[in-house]
Amino acid sequence: MATNTAQVVPAARQDPRQVANTLKKTVNYNDAGIATGLAFDNALPMGAFIFQVLVEIVVAFNAGTTNVLTVGTVSTAYNNMVAAGDVNEAATGVTDVLTGRGRALTAAADIVPYVKFTETGTAATTGQAIVALLFDGGWQS
Repeated sequence: MATNTAQVVPAARQDPRQVANTLKKTVNYNDAGIATGLAFDNALPMGAFIFQVLVEIVVAFNAGTTNVLTVGTVSTAYNNMVAAGDVNEAATGVTDVLTGRGRALTAAADIVPYVKFTETGTAATTGQAIVALLFDGGWQS
């Protein structure tokens, strides 16, 4: 990625009604760019209140030593929503992650979440996860 260039933020997903909004991203162990972070297709709108972060491991990740799936908004680590150790990547199932809730992440602007998978040891040959973010639309109420 080029440096010193403006990042284009995708449009925020924001339903004007007082209903739950969602962002969902499916990733695989071998997606191009997964080791540096893959952006969700939409941004969280400014002021959105994140009330649930769910991660489903659909197919277990099987790298030889470590499998680390993280989600976040800070490019240095992408781990302020789902941190290393929050999810067991080697077992299928759904985890309700407590990190990254509230409106602190969206207080100043629309923000794009990213999913990242890193591994050590023998490279993974399987792994798929779905990340779902549930939030209110960021409207004043």
